[in-house]
Amino acid sequence: MAESTTSAQLFEVWRRQFEEAAQAWTRVAGQAAVPPAPPDPMAFWRPVLNQGLDTWAKLFAQTPATPELAAQWKQFLDQWIDAWSQVLSHAMSTEAFARMMGSSLDQWLVAQGPAKKAMEQSIDGALQTLNLASRSQVTSVARQLVELEERVERIEDGIAVVLRRLDDLAHLVASRERPADQRTAERP
Repeated sequence: MAESTTSAQLFEVWRRQFEEAAQAWTRVAGQAAVPPAPPDPMAFWRPVLNQGLDTWAKLFAQTPATPELAAQWKQFLDQWIDAWSQVLSHAMSTEAFARMMGSSLDQWLVAQGPAKKAMEQSIDGALQTLNLASRSQVTSVARQLVELEERVERIEDGIAVVLRRLDDLAHLVASRERPADQRTAERP
C-alpha cells in the first residue's frame, strides 16, 4: 500500500513538472519575436548551386569520359571545393550574414533561457522529491568547508604566533633569572 502511495506521489510530481514545462514552452513560443521577413534560402544557395552546375558543365566540356575516372573525379572535387570555398567566404563576409547569424543566436538564446530555467526547476523538484542534494546545495557545502578550513588555518597561525611569543618570554625570563642565581651563589 505504501508503494502505491509513493508511486502516486512520484507520478503526481512528474505530471506537475510536465505541465509546468509545457507552460514554459508555451510562454517561450508566445514571446518569440517574429522576424520582419524570413530570409530566402534560395538567395544564399542559388549562387552555390549555379557555380557547381557551371563547374560540372566545364568539366564535361573540357574532358570527355575516359577510363581515367579517378583523375577526373579528383579534378571535379578540387573545382567543387574551390567553388564552395569562394561562395561561402563571400557570403560569410557580408554584413547581412553577420546580422542573420546574430539574430539567429539571439533567438536561440531567448528560447533557451526559459527552457533552461524550467529544466533546472524540474531537476531541483525531482532531486527534492528523491531527497537528494542539488548542485547548488553541494557547492554551498563545499564553499562552507573551504571557509572553515581557512578559519582553522588562521587560528593555527595565531596559536603558532602566541606560542613563539611565549617561548621568547620564557627565554627572556630565564636569561634574567640566571645572572641573579649566579650572583646569589657567589655571595656566601
